[in-house]
Parts: sequence; C-alpha cells; structure tokens
Amino acid sequence: MLPSQFQNLIKTLQSGKISDFVSLVKKFTEKRSSYIIDSENYDKFRNLLKKTYYATLSEFLTNMRFDEFSKLFNISDKIGIFIDVANIDVIGIISKLHVDGIKIGNTGRIIELVRFFNKYNLLERNLTAEELEIVQEIKENDKLLIETLKDLFGNVTDSLIFYVCKIMPHDYIVWLRDRDFVVDPNFLKNWTDNFSIYGLSVRNLGRVEDFIKKVETTQNSGNLDKAFLTLRFNPRYIISYESQHILREYHEIHLVYPENIKKNKEKILDKDNYNFYSLSMVIFGGLGPEGFGFTYSTPKGEVIEICSDQKETEAIIIKFKQYLKRKFLDKLEKEMESLKINIDIRRKVINYLSDIINPKELISYTNKNSILRKIRDFLFQFDEFQKIQESGLEDILLNISIAISIILKSVKLKDQFMTRMELVADNKLKSEDLAKLTSLKGKSHYDVLRERIFLQNKPKWFFKDYPEEIKEFENEYNKLAGRRWRW
Repeated sequence: MLPSQFQNLIKTLQSGKISDFVSLVKKFTEKRSSYIIDSENYDKFRNLLKKTYYATLSEFLTNMRFDEFSKLFNISDKIGIFIDVANIDVIGIISKLHVDGIKIGNTGRIIELVRFFNKYNLLERNLTAEELEIVQEIKENDKLLIETLKDLFGNVTDSLIFYVCKIMPHDYIVWLRDRDFVVDPNFLKNWTDNFSIYGLSVRNLGRVEDFIKKVETTQNSGNLDKAFLTLRFNPRYIISYESQHILREYHEIHLVYPENIKKNKEKILDKDNYNFYSLSMVIFGGLGPEGFGFTYSTPKGEVIEICSDQKETEAIIIKFKQYLKRKFLDKLEKEMESLKINIDIRRKVINYLSDIINPKELISYTNKNSILRKIRDFLFQFDEFQKIQESGLEDILLNISIAISIILKSVKLKDQFMTRMELVADNKLKSEDLAKLTSLKGKSHYDVLRERIFLQNKPKWFFKDYPEEIKEFENEYNKLAGRRWRW
C-alpha cells in the first residue's frame, strides 16, 4: 500500500467523513482483508493512524454521533487497531454529556448514554480488590438494582455496577458547582417522586399497602356487587387550598377493578418480585391534560402515576374495536349502503380494499387515515370521478369517511382501561404486562417505570458518598436564604 494511500486514509479520518473512510478501507481490503496491515508502509503510518483513529472516536462520542462511532469502531480490525478503552476519556465524556443533559432537563439522556457505552464495553476497567468488594456487596444487598440493570442494558458487568453506583453520582457535584444560582441539594433526595421524562409526567402517590387497603375498605362499604369501583385517594404530597377560610385537600378519583387487585395482591406486595402491576386509572385530578393517568405498583412498594392523554396516547387495545379483513369490509359495505353511497362506488371501493388489505391484518381506528388516503387516490384514477365537481367528490369521500368512522370509532381511555381489566380477569392478559402496552411517542409506561428505578439509585449513592460536599452546598444555600430573609 502506497504512502499516498495511507495519507489519504488519515486525511479522510481527520475530516470526520466516516462514510468516505469506511469506503476507502473496504476498497483497500476487498481482495485481501489484511492488505492494510501487511503493507510495508504500515509501521511508518501506524502510530499516526492510531492516534487519529482514537481522536475521531472521542470526537464522535463527545458530539453524540453514535452511528458514526459504531461504524468506525466496527472497522477497527481492518486497520490493525484493537480497541483499548484507556485511549479514550470515557468517564470525562459521559460525565459532561450527563451534566449537560441535567442542565437542559433531558432526564432520560443518561439511560441512552449508559446503554450505548455499555454496548461497546466502554465502561470496562480493571477494578481494585477494594472496588470488587464494593461491587459484591451491591450485588448481595441491592438485587432490585441488578435486576433493573439487566432489564435495561442486558449485559451487566462489575464495571457497569461500579460506574452507576460509585462514579455517576459524582456528576451531581459537578452540576451543583456549575449552576448560576445556589440550591438546597436535599431536593435531590426524592426528585423521582415528581418529575417528567420523555414528555410524560410521573408522580409517586404513596405506599401500595395504603392503596390496597383503601380499595378493600371501599369495596367492603357496599360495592361488593360492582366489577368496577371509584375511590378517592390522596397523593403522597397533599396539596391544600384555602378559600373563604375553608381548607380543602387535593385528591384524585381512581377507577379500580378490585378483583384484579385481590388476585395479584401477594405478588404486588412481594418486594423481590420485579414486576409493575396495573392498579387503576385516574379519572379525576390526574397528571394528564384531561386529568387522566394510569397507576402501577413497583417492587419498592410504591404507587406510581404516569400521565395519559386521550389525544396523544398510542395505547394498544386488544380484541377491542379491531376487525379482520372480511368482517371490516362487510361492515363498511353496509354502512356505505345506509349512507346511500352509489352502488358502483361501493363495489369499486370494496373490491379495491379487498385487493390491498392483508387477510391477517387487524384493522383498527389507527388505520383510518391510511385507508381514506388510499381510497381517495384510487377514485381519482377514474375519468368518471375526475369529471365530478370537486365539492361533489368531497361529499362522496366524506360519506365514506363517516362510514369508516362509525366502524373504527376511536376508543376512549376509560374504555381501554376497562377492557384491559376484563381481559386480565379472564386470564387473557397479565396485569404486569399492561405497562408495556401503553406508550407515548415510542416510550412505554414500562420503560418509564424501570428507568425510574435506575434514576433513584443516583441520589441514593450521592447522599451516601458525598456528605462533606453536600454540607458545603447546604451552608451556601442557608447563607443565601439568611440574607434574603434579612432583606
């Protein structure tokens, strides 16, 4: 391999145009995989190539260009470089990205970072005997954390455990010192009791034992014959309003299927059971814009509410308002007939949909807009419809839309919840699986619940390992508060 080819490789790598670099490497090694390494000029350019390679990897990590990092990382063997994490300031980079995420309120960024860094073994390090002893103690005493790490990241090494418990919490120190204003560090103790992540509001309502007791008391007070019951439940943080000298406590109203609570009671209360059970739907006073929310138990014995929005939810409805092809087309034909849509148009639409819909596909209200677009495009292909005035064609399409809407009517959150509870009661669904079936913008309630357990670990170790620094922050805050009081 010529010196000019090595120079071109290095220049392309320095430019950060990773696709061009990968193309060059593939070009040079397409006939012989070791062509670059076996070249007589390799030793001459090896150190510069290696230095540039690690510098580029570091730059990609720093700028969160993870796709390009992966491409460069995966081609390292082609250029004779075997990754040594010591050549990358891994902790420095992930710490800065984490702190920057806290500053902008991106709570979930640390999950994304740890997942990526762990995937490429970037957090691996040689632990001392003392550090290994700490890790072993964590494994024995915090099985919930270990289970959560497995669930989130798959491969759980001693280095990963040491990082999330003993290194990552130090980022709080960096963040608190880098703030433009002084705050009381103690607010970090329970910040996961009321926070937002991925656009979802999350709140700890209190102990699950209290919630179950409230359900049982309400059921025993004359609601034995009802499948569903409503109950008033005061959140852990009771908000009081004083109006005309009358003190009113803030409360929520929950819709509950008590038999499912009873059915799973022992599992819900078992703190060694890593599951999140569906408890209720908040129908008044909840975190969502319409006062809605869903609640779940956690292995820590908490009742956690996650907001829900009728307009935004992607909640999956199982065996409810879903139709297979034949049943859907039969219903559509009848609805179009009742709306007096011309028989020729009905025939064309039904035949067209019969051709394009997969017989095994379940059709629900989420398919409505896609089906309407296809029908519109289909009808415009015919001369007879092109001659109709635009308003006339829109009337036809509006009637077809009405027919589809009647069949695929959007299902309200309350109906979704009640349907799911009945499916759990019939053993067609598991209560602990419902959190996975409710999502918003690609993140399920299950993701939020398990990531919250991970995020709870950080303040735990922060307050355990940094008492002197915390005292320093407290003193600063108290001095500032004292000056404000004197003013």
